[in-house]
Amino acid sequence: MSLSWYVNRLKTFSLKEICFRVSQRVRTHVLDKRIARQACKIQTQIELPKCAIVKNENAHLDYKIFNCQVDVFKPVDWHLDPLSGKQFPKKFSHQINIRSDEFGSAKHVWEINRLEFLVYIANLYKQTQNAEYLDLFMYHICSWKNENPYLQGVNWYSNIEVNLRLINWAVCWKLLDAPRLTANAENKKWNEFVSQVWIPLIHLHAEYSYKHPSLYSSANNHLISEYAGLFIAALTWQIPKRESRLKYAQNGLEKEILKQHTNEGVNREEAAEYIQFINDFFLIASIWADACNRPFSEHYKNALHQMARYLNQMLDMHGNYPMYGDGDDGFCLRPALGLFNNFASQLATFAAYFSDSALKRTDAVFDEKSEILLGGLGRQKFESLEAKGDPSGNAFLKESGHFIFRKRDLENAKEIYLHFDAAPLGFLSIAAHGHADALSFILHVDGHPIFVDSGTFTYHTHKEWRRYFVGTLAHNTIRVNENNQAQLAGPTLWLNHFTSQVLSANEAENFVSATHNGYEKFGVAHSREIRFDSKKNEFTVMDSLLGNGEFKIEIPFHLHPSVSVTAETSGSFILYVSSDSKVRRVRLTPDSQLNYVQIRGQESPILGWYSEHFGEKMPTTVLYAKTVCNGSKHFTTRIEVLDD
Repeated sequence: MSLSWYVNRLKTFSLKEICFRVSQRVRTHVLDKRIARQACKIQTQIELPKCAIVKNENAHLDYKIFNCQVDVFKPVDWHLDPLSGKQFPKKFSHQINIRSDEFGSAKHVWEINRLEFLVYIANLYKQTQNAEYLDLFMYHICSWKNENPYLQGVNWYSNIEVNLRLINWAVCWKLLDAPRLTANAENKKWNEFVSQVWIPLIHLHAEYSYKHPSLYSSANNHLISEYAGLFIAALTWQIPKRESRLKYAQNGLEKEILKQHTNEGVNREEAAEYIQFINDFFLIASIWADACNRPFSEHYKNALHQMARYLNQMLDMHGNYPMYGDGDDGFCLRPALGLFNNFASQLATFAAYFSDSALKRTDAVFDEKSEILLGGLGRQKFESLEAKGDPSGNAFLKESGHFIFRKRDLENAKEIYLHFDAAPLGFLSIAAHGHADALSFILHVDGHPIFVDSGTFTYHTHKEWRRYFVGTLAHNTIRVNENNQAQLAGPTLWLNHFTSQVLSANEAENFVSATHNGYEKFGVAHSREIRFDSKKNEFTVMDSLLGNGEFKIEIPFHLHPSVSVTAETSGSFILYVSSDSKVRRVRLTPDSQLNYVQIRGQESPILGWYSEHFGEKMPTTVLYAKTVCNGSKHFTTRIEVLDD
């Protein structure tokens, strides 16, 4: 990391945080290093359990890690980035540089080391009672412990990863019915594994979780994961100082669910894909608490219920979400082998958990994940609910700055869905996972994305691409003088945050107007009004740039890769999904003052790319215009969904 990054990071600290960071530095680079040295001295290799599946060359079970497969019926290299083929060193964890390409992407390594695939294996054992699956389960944990001595290697670098393992292990403990297995004295191999390998490893994780909190400017989803992991672990096992850890973690969750969400249930990190991730921490903790007769407060449950309502509002008819902010395909619990729609899965779980028919959509499915969390009684609740959860109208969340225009024809499977973002940049002083996307919008038609957010692609590697994907030009808004609306000072570090303001909004009359101050340094103010004529199926987007003197602007409209474009002689563009004739066409009519060109997959400068999943990117079409303004300017764009 460069000196400038440290200087910029220091700018985000309060005096209290400086003191905290100094104490944590002592913890990680003095005390932890001492503990690591001692751990290395007493570290002994555990004999791996015999496992027929591992030895059988014909047995394969591929687990998807982003866009590659890892065979979890075979030994796993716990320090390998499977995408780049690079290897992270097995040295003191806090001295490993994860913010470079030297060893590959830590994110890719961490994904397999969350051990979520063990839930799948534990469930296979539960369903079949085949001892080979239990042996495979023990094999992987013993292997992980051998290859990851305490505080050695990149898998002890991040506390969120430690707590994700705790949560997944707790789910496995439940699926395996571990107390029953342990009570059988004949299960000698299992009992030795639990007492000599698994429980000691759980205790190390719980201790690490408690001693490495993400506080102050880092107190975002990481802190939530730490409270949730420690709380669930303390409920599941007799960890050291169990009662005090329970109180600490439960009180933390009670505070953070209110602090990190608006009253409308919107997460303040401004990263839509993270919502399913964060919701699971709070939801699973609440389910575990109820089962152990240690329920959360009414305020907590009400906040959780409101989060579920926003989840339902933000999804289109096919369960697609507006991709504002960062997304990294991270899951708290993923019993499926590949990627799956956790938004839809989670919504079904919420419907059953709260016995709320307003959260159950007509196409909702109570899937394997819901069954694991709520069991047979949960399924009965879900099936008894009448499906009343299909949103049909607008959802204007003025406090949060998120506005959803919706026209839904449930009978004919048609929907017009537009999300307008007039929210803050992100959460806390660094806004780590926010994007410079003020006044951007996305449009889905009949459950298919047409105008899109460009996505994320990467965090700490491929720096040029990181700068592009989080920047203003990668969003459907206006960039002034080739500058972002805020200052990007590091991969997950923003300075000089913009402030958004809703000027007027009327949900019944289908319009909203908002502004932001991100270009104040140029003496320019950008405001945008969006109106929806639901009878004509037409949106009018009116941009106003108020300023003195000369300034340059760029206006991009990013299209989904499957959308094709035909230019009309009138200057309009017809947009259509060539692979699906059932999705209605869209006509875009730009302001006559602007000359739009089509750009696709440009690398210098970067423009015209889309990343639906972390680590993946593909070319896509951007309709792009630029001009020079002398004083204030106004532009009107019309977007019409065609019924012919």
